[in-house]
Amino acid sequence: MRPAAALLALLAALPAPVAADPPAVLGAVRHVLDQGGGAEVLAALARRLAGGTETPTARAAPALPDAAVRVETGEIQAALTQLSILVGGNGQLTLQRAQGGRSDVVQILSGTAGLDDLAASNLVRRKGQVWHLTRPLVVWPGAALALTPGQVLDLDTEAGAFLLSFGAVSLQGATIRGDAGQNATVPDFRPFLLIAGQGALYADSAAFQDLGFPGPAPFHGLSVLTAGLLQPVFPTSLTASRVTRVHSLGFEGTNGLILAGNRVTGAGGAAIRVADAQSVTLTGNRIQDTGQGAGLRLTGQLAKLRVTDNRILSGGGNGVQIDGIATGLILSGNVVLDNDGAGIVLGPSACVTIRGNILAINRTTGLRLVGTSHAEVTGNAIHRNGSAGIELQDRSGQAPVALSGNVLAGNREGLRAAGLGEVRLTGNDLSDQIPRQFAGDFAPWLGPYLTAGEALVIPVALGTKPGADAPCKSE
Repeated sequence: MRPAAALLALLAALPAPVAADPPAVLGAVRHVLDQGGGAEVLAALARRLAGGTETPTARAAPALPDAAVRVETGEIQAALTQLSILVGGNGQLTLQRAQGGRSDVVQILSGTAGLDDLAASNLVRRKGQVWHLTRPLVVWPGAALALTPGQVLDLDTEAGAFLLSFGAVSLQGATIRGDAGQNATVPDFRPFLLIAGQGALYADSAAFQDLGFPGPAPFHGLSVLTAGLLQPVFPTSLTASRVTRVHSLGFEGTNGLILAGNRVTGAGGAAIRVADAQSVTLTGNRIQDTGQGAGLRLTGQLAKLRVTDNRILSGGGNGVQIDGIATGLILSGNVVLDNDGAGIVLGPSACVTIRGNILAINRTTGLRLVGTSHAEVTGNAIHRNGSAGIELQDRSGQAPVALSGNVLAGNREGLRAAGLGEVRLTGNDLSDQIPRQFAGDFAPWLGPYLTAGEALVIPVALGTKPGADAPCKSE
């Protein structure tokens, strides 16, 4: 039997839910890792660990403006002034310099324009299904740009082209990409797609390639920045799409964002960054070969986030980095493998569920909780990380963290803490966590843990009683 078939047969033989049988989890994960990785098989195992993951209902294509299409040339300064009002003026001089002395832009003023409308106005060059844009393209509020299956929009790097939308952008089976040129005035410049204000993005089975450059966040590649009083025309949705060599995907101020079934490879910064958002679903994405940033970074004020069934692999930083203040966060059924930093780092959040994840072969910690309270960490497989399997920091005086049913094996240390806080240990398997099971502030509790059997409560400080139950219920 071929290795892949053997691994699938192994998974089929596991009990359901797998989380009820830690030895089966340990054996299955170890077998897959011994075979050299197998991210997709690990993903199937993680789904079993999590007790299944929900697939979000596919969002239908939104209604786009039906007014008469109006496409004209205009001046770049009008667009940059509006952009300054919405997101600030940082970096706009760079954009102006990249124009090489020109100030004209293509603008969609009304209606829903397609690439044929731009070609008919002699504003882009067309060869077959490829349109080559040599000037910035601006979509104004109340207007939209719609690309259809098979269409490709090339953005000219040398000419300083980019796509800026205050309206809607819809891509169904289409591609937006930067070309292979270089800008003479700003060598680091790369074309980008930026949506701001009331703008929104709908992309399904689309492709984004070679976009964005380091510097201000709006120019990082694909950005939807809709914080403020103006409400987007519809919630942003990016599904079943390929994102290749885009410096970063950024979403700020979004409500109802869906990122599902995408493949993101070769990002230069954080592959996906979500800030100041609520009711966000990130599921079924594969994030691989990220450069210096995190595979997934969540920051700012965050509420009601579901991060499920993602594969975050071979990145240059942390796999998942949550340094904002999140409430109602669910991290479930994810595989975070072979990243140069930690697997998951979670900051001062509350009402958190971390369930059924596989965190393995990351260079530092598997899971690090910093100032986190009311957290339930259950049924995770945490193996062969370069530092502690689970690390708790700065938790003195915080509400409880419950660690239950987790399997830790082959990490440099099992549990480590600095500022322990209250911890409730139930049914964790550290039998293959050699040589060190407890370290740091956990170390004095190894003896009580070994004699306590299935459960041990570590209070906030010696001589105090366990804290009250959490006032919130994570899903």
